[in-house]
Amino acid sequence: MFRFLLVCIIFLNSISAHPVVFKNGKVFWVSQSTKFNDLRLGISKTNKWLIGGRILQDRRSDETFALLNNNYLAKRWNSKNAQANIYILSSVGINTKNSESMGTVGVHGDWENRQLMVMQMFEYFSHNSSWMSGSRLAYSPYTVDYTKMSTWLIAEYQVEYKDNNLSYMFIPVVRLFKNNYLFEVGSNGDDSFLSFMIHF
Repeated sequence: MFRFLLVCIIFLNSISAHPVVFKNGKVFWVSQSTKFNDLRLGISKTNKWLIGGRILQDRRSDETFALLNNNYLAKRWNSKNAQANIYILSSVGINTKNSESMGTVGVHGDWENRQLMVMQMFEYFSHNSSWMSGSRLAYSPYTVDYTKMSTWLIAEYQVEYKDNNLSYMFIPVVRLFKNNYLFEVGSNGDDSFLSFMIHF
């Protein structure tokens, strides 16, 4: 139990951009990795709360889940040149094959300025009692205004705790961001990652 708690504390991580956008803003997000296909559509009811639908496919077990998704901004810190956030994440729904219930719960934290970014998230999946975590450290080699393309070079480290075993993965990712569009692609030779997000 102590080992598990230690893993929880150390390996908070992130796999996504900000989970809540401006009030009444909508988000479409699709991502594919070695472990999951994830499709989400949501609307920010306030500047702190996003609700929406989520289709999550576990590629290893070939199970698909239809979920109601909630993201809540618990705390934000603003400074002159940087911002930090903590989000509470949750999903609840059913397995599309057998109608068994399924849920996720997580915590997301990030800090960024115009050239550096640290993102962390930790998420529990009830269908296989697994804990997923990953950490991101990102660097933008140049700064641009909002109308131009921003490029981020990201080092992502993922950890999975399942059946009393830990598995690890490192993957480099490139993020391209312009206006309301975000695209990410990454690969380490064995595993790959692809993500597209739009705010509107």
